[in-house]
Amino acid sequence: MKKPIHILQVVHSLVIGGTERVVCDLVRAFNNDEFCTSICCLDELGEFGEELRSKGYDVKVLGRRPGIDLNLVRRLRKVYRQQNVDLIHAHQYTPYFYAASASLFNGGTQVIFTEHGRHYPDRIRPKRAFFNQVLRFCTVSYTGVSEFTRQSLIRYEKMPASRIRVIYNGIQLDGNYNGCANPAIVRTSLGLKKTDLLILSVGRMDPVKDFETLIKAFSFIAQGLPHASLWIVGGGDSNYSEQLVRLIEELGMESKITLLGSRRDVSQLLFACDLFVLPSITEATSMTILEAMASGRAVVATQTGGNPEIVIHGQTGLLVPVGDVAALSQAMDQLLRGTSLREVMGKAGRSRIEKNFTMEHILLEYEELYREAVGMPDEKGALKQENLHR
Repeated sequence: MKKPIHILQVVHSLVIGGTERVVCDLVRAFNNDEFCTSICCLDELGEFGEELRSKGYDVKVLGRRPGIDLNLVRRLRKVYRQQNVDLIHAHQYTPYFYAASASLFNGGTQVIFTEHGRHYPDRIRPKRAFFNQVLRFCTVSYTGVSEFTRQSLIRYEKMPASRIRVIYNGIQLDGNYNGCANPAIVRTSLGLKKTDLLILSVGRMDPVKDFETLIKAFSFIAQGLPHASLWIVGGGDSNYSEQLVRLIEELGMESKITLLGSRRDVSQLLFACDLFVLPSITEATSMTILEAMASGRAVVATQTGGNPEIVIHGQTGLLVPVGDVAALSQAMDQLLRGTSLREVMGKAGRSRIEKNFTMEHILLEYEELYREAVGMPDEKGALKQENLHR
């Protein structure tokens, strides 16, 4: 029997997040007769990592040291050899730097680099751009989760445009997002009344998410719509969370705005909300926007990064300028007052997900990429359906 192709996914960690969710989907899908997949976390395990381990998946944690950890290169190289790794898939730049550096001294094991997001503000780093030219020798392919991300790799990282493809994030349209949930029942279970209007926002606690603008914009909404409330979901920077709490108190919005912290029932919250809002300063391909659209919710988002590639302004939601309190408040007010418009946009968003952003479609693109990287014959569609839904 032919040995399966061993793919090693290299990540910062498997804490709860969009990138980490994509990696988990890849691991579950590419463990079959043709592929076996393991994971190497550079920093920490995380909740998703614990789940995968509990289900028997191979997840290693290397414990990266602060600064440039040259010993990490040696340890990665040891993992490659011990596990007979055929292909390395690194997610985000730091894991790519270490994974590709280790590959250079391991007989050139091929590396795929996927960029999930960009720092803000972005800029050219000359030393990094130089090292990227060296790492090209072991990098078989580059991918970005949006055209915005692809252009950033070309402009700021000086990576070869001809070898960068776009593979968007995707949503599994079964289980939580199969369209069968009853919003009224979900809302009742969360203590919401029929007349309540709920705005939901989901993202890590980080200034780049710009929840300050959302909170300020909502304070105007609350004046005209007394039954409206705002729930913000996400863990992360505790200092930033405290800053938001102080802002909420200054605006007198303690009874209207709730910071829920990290939650595992986001899919339920999405079905319960009336409107989803993401006010980020920058985004690549937001998993939470995709999830909101899969849940049939109209979206208000900032016109930045990859957002316009997902949200079609006036059809599946509304796009507003970054940091514009007045524009954000106006867009939310328009959709909260326009029940039929929200419903039309929500249905259009769900349809867009079904046509362009299903996990099945995205996994087939990764399957094709993996086959190309290791020189396997192109057998598009060979990924077994049972592996897509495990």
